[in-house]
Amino acid sequence: MYISGLSIRNFRNFKSAHFKFTEGINTIIGENGSGKTNLFYALRILIDDSLPRYINFNSNDFNRGIGNWAGHWIVITVFFEGLDASEEAQALAVQSSGCMDTPSKGSYSVYFRPKYQFRKELYDYSILAEKDSEGLELLLDKITIADYEVVYLSRGSGDFSDDVTYEKYVGNFDKIKFPDPDEKEELVIGTYLPREISIHNEVSCTFIKALRDVEADLRSYSNNPLINLLKGKEKTVEITKQDEIITSIDNLNEKISSLDEVIEIKNGIDKSIKNAVGTTYAPSIDIKSELPNKMEKLFQSLKLWVGDPEDDYKGRVWELSLGGANLIYLSLKLLEYERVKTDRIANFLLIEEPEAHIHTHIQKTLFNNLSKSNTQIIISTHSTHISSASKISSVNVICRGKNEALVFQPSNNLLPNQIRRLERYLDAVRSNLLFAKGVILVEGDAEQILIPAMFEVVFGLSLDEIGVSLINIGSTGFENVANIFHEERIKKYCAILTDQDISVVKLPDSPENDTPNQKHFRASQKSGEERRVIITELCKDNEYLEAFYATHTFEVDLLMNENSPEFVSALDKIYRKESNIKLITKRLENPNIQVAGLEVLRLAKKYGKGWFALLITDELLYNTYIPNYILKAIAFASPHINLSSKVKSIMYRIEKIKNDKYCKTYYNAAKKFETKDKTDLEILEAFIKTFPQDQLTKFLSYL
Repeated sequence: MYISGLSIRNFRNFKSAHFKFTEGINTIIGENGSGKTNLFYALRILIDDSLPRYINFNSNDFNRGIGNWAGHWIVITVFFEGLDASEEAQALAVQSSGCMDTPSKGSYSVYFRPKYQFRKELYDYSILAEKDSEGLELLLDKITIADYEVVYLSRGSGDFSDDVTYEKYVGNFDKIKFPDPDEKEELVIGTYLPREISIHNEVSCTFIKALRDVEADLRSYSNNPLINLLKGKEKTVEITKQDEIITSIDNLNEKISSLDEVIEIKNGIDKSIKNAVGTTYAPSIDIKSELPNKMEKLFQSLKLWVGDPEDDYKGRVWELSLGGANLIYLSLKLLEYERVKTDRIANFLLIEEPEAHIHTHIQKTLFNNLSKSNTQIIISTHSTHISSASKISSVNVICRGKNEALVFQPSNNLLPNQIRRLERYLDAVRSNLLFAKGVILVEGDAEQILIPAMFEVVFGLSLDEIGVSLINIGSTGFENVANIFHEERIKKYCAILTDQDISVVKLPDSPENDTPNQKHFRASQKSGEERRVIITELCKDNEYLEAFYATHTFEVDLLMNENSPEFVSALDKIYRKESNIKLITKRLENPNIQVAGLEVLRLAKKYGKGWFALLITDELLYNTYIPNYILKAIAFASPHINLSSKVKSIMYRIEKIKNDKYCKTYYNAAKKFETKDKTDLEILEAFIKTFPQDQLTKFLSYL
């Protein structure tokens, strides 16, 4: 039996979320604050016996996005698949009519809902002809948390993350429609487990929390995994060995207590007390050594000593680096899990963010070496190294939305061969597209190097700062990566940046008249046309995917958008002869694309596009002109940019213009631009009005 899904409704930052899981290892990917810890807690409420059997929910546990929580339900359901024929497993089996086979699917749910009398009042009010929203509010205002109940049920088929299901069996607050609580709907909501069966007794669950302060746990008694591993071991020590150890400890205690130095201190204390209160009231004292002489206490006093692999020295855990301490803690917890893992109907191992302070090679090795035998493992992470080692078919992505977490499955409804190609592609660098708020896909080193640099130099914001990942797909086709950005998979905006490769030289009407050079350009132009057809079909009917094209190639379009000074400034890093620099400068500054375009392509080919792009990067200026197709692509991928980021960029642009006396168009306006006593929105509006032709204004208009 394994967990196939988890449905969460109205719990903390999950308004309506559904996670899908597979057998073996599953990965939860999400940025900080996206809800990974809340996800684990929701799951543990149902299967972890280290938590109280009955959780006390409160008003703060309701999702803020629903507004007034009164009357709403919190519903958490874990779905199982692969149930065997045992009585314990079948107690979870989803009920269905007319099925003679042993059910293989099951569920277990916790409901935090108003008690029966309040659900009955809501239903009775909803069938009144004169019902209205004001009357409903008066009714809801009467409900307090004390009027709620916690109910654990199994075998229900309902998924309450689905709005239709929630409205049908909980209610529609806008339309004032509520179900009759006397209609039990046990097939959907579920039934109570038999008295003799407890889910906590039938499954084993070990939770390894995020490795943030493991030293404290390793020092403590209650949370120390070493202590847990040693529990009960004292009973297996031979009686003769126990007697020998206890006798030697008793003798040692006696020797310590009878030391002259100890007796001297004891007599001093005794004398001081008698001098203070007199012999009548002075208590009788002694100093005795109390080394534990019981095997259980002796085992509890054992401490772990460790050392680095290249060093003979061993010391206490806190003498190690944080990464070393984390590795020790992880190892102990994994061993503890192996000890408690049984032949119960299911075994679950939950690991929260194991990557803290751990070297990247160790992260991937740890992930690959986790034991999958008779165990389902769920790991949360924001490490690209762990995510790159994950099978995309076993990944859930959590993103922060407004007042709720959004959950995506990147492989949903993809064909097996599409999933395989995607998994081969996602290395540690490229897997960061799973964490980004928006994505731009490019197919060359020059774009990968220059576009982020241009955006930062021109606007004073990095793509990382606005949550956009620019990914170089290299020789991988766009379709092998871009198809994960879709209504059915990851609902994030992805821009494709590519070239049309229209020839920079004039081509004859007939290919038969082409020179060898013209044949090359004609072939590239044809490839560009074919690529555009494929990408157009890929983006068709997909609101999360859009393509943006350079007319010719990236280098040519960048140069011809009044950026020849940046290219010319880099020439002295390539050529030493002044005559060569002058000749090439003249070509690059030529307004004829057949001259300037050919020259920049020659330079890029001769010195390598990546290296040439690095040279140009050093020459970028705040007024470097970013081609429109690139601005539009970045804007498409980043509709989430907040007002603070926009104002930060405005202030950066104003300061740059103020310090550029050669900028005749904007210099005086920038000097007069006032921000004092203005709100961010007013600053934004004033900038757009004052600088209507500025690149930032243009970029903002594309958002």
